[in-house]
Amino acid sequence: MTLRARLALLTSAAVALAVVAASVAAWLLIRSSLLDEIDQRLLARVPDIEEMAQTAENLPDGSRQRISLVAGNEPLGLQTITPDGSVEPGLPPGNEPDALVLDEEERRMLDGEIESPLLRNEVVDGVDVRVMTAALERGGALRLVQPLDGVERTLTRIAWLLAGITGVGVAAAAALGWTTARTGLRPIDRLVDAAEQVATTKDLAHRIDPPGNARDEVARLAGSVNAMLAALEDARTQQRQLVEDAGHELRTPLTTLRNDLGVLLRSEQHPDRTLTPSDRAGLLRDLEAEAAALSDMVGEIVELARGGTEPEPPLETDLRALVERAVARTRRVDPAVTVTVAGRPFEAVVRPVVLERAVANLVRNAVQVSPPGGVVDVLLDETALGARIRVLDRGPGISDADLPRIFDRFYRGQAARERHGSGLGLAIVAQAADLHGGSVTGSRRKGGGAAFTLVVPVRQAEPAILSPLLDRP
Repeated sequence: MTLRARLALLTSAAVALAVVAASVAAWLLIRSSLLDEIDQRLLARVPDIEEMAQTAENLPDGSRQRISLVAGNEPLGLQTITPDGSVEPGLPPGNEPDALVLDEEERRMLDGEIESPLLRNEVVDGVDVRVMTAALERGGALRLVQPLDGVERTLTRIAWLLAGITGVGVAAAAALGWTTARTGLRPIDRLVDAAEQVATTKDLAHRIDPPGNARDEVARLAGSVNAMLAALEDARTQQRQLVEDAGHELRTPLTTLRNDLGVLLRSEQHPDRTLTPSDRAGLLRDLEAEAAALSDMVGEIVELARGGTEPEPPLETDLRALVERAVARTRRVDPAVTVTVAGRPFEAVVRPVVLERAVANLVRNAVQVSPPGGVVDVLLDETALGARIRVLDRGPGISDADLPRIFDRFYRGQAARERHGSGLGLAIVAQAADLHGGSVTGSRRKGGGAAFTLVVPVRQAEPAILSPLLDRP
């Protein structure tokens, strides 16, 4: 069942139930009013019961039927109950003594325990009647029997009338529900058409015009869809850019590998082109270096492409130990360069693998640009903004032209082009900073060299949470 059909059905059912409930309530109210009116008419005859009882006793048996038709201008039966509880023949309906059984409350009235008139419903000869029993001053009681067939006919006519009104109301409710569903879902239809157009054309730049008021739920849904399309468009643009840049960057090492392998293969196939042992060794070293550089580049491209799609859970980590592990990973880059770590140990909730890789990339870059015997300082401290990790080197520094782009993917400054690298290390650092909700900046160090500052917001672990899967920043 479609959403439109469900909405129309629910709306129609709600209105139909309201109409039916109103009709039933109206019928019950009318019935109660008619019965109450009959009770009031019967109670209004209480002052005359003595006279009515005397008249009924003095009537000859043959005239009872004729006189009963004009008693009170409506059919009204009379029955006299003697003080000993016997019922005498009276005016129809109920002229037979056993037509109405003497009940317990009437017996109590005869015993003087009840003085007020009694009202109840009975059935006489298949006809519903209303019976009022009132005590007589000389003892005994008098019954007034009011047939309810007129009231029942009136209630039946009213019931049929209300049933017709209810049927019309239900039909109108169905039409109203269908119209309401169509009108209410028309903006949804336009939204679906726009979304299907995007799915068909693959045009993520298309935007859906929000219908109605800006506070309307459909308008908010359209805004959410537009935000999703913008995010998808941005992700696809970044993916395309990454693929294009990766293809461009991979072309150079692959070409070099292919050329070197071609030279080596031709030397094996043609004896006149045999390489000297030193040339062959140098060629093999170049192939190994290019293969290692290509492997590093592919790993960094994969890491960058994964981004934050499956981020590791935040863990409470000792940042001093994390920085020292990152430094240890880079000591073999250039053993002639000394790396020092300064800063007190403190703990924070971070993504340790991602952050350690980012710090290692900063330190590796600093070691690579440092001269032999140089020193790289890694400083760790805690500020109002969070944990701050600074990496200071004494290399050539960063030029003014390179500063705005040093964290771009595959960007390599003039000084970096002289050594192996992919231009992805700092981009991975920037990605790690974004994943933590922090920042990374680069600047020129006083006295020469470069200074990189990575700031990560510090969050303490919640004591009640024992699982390492803490809330994500």
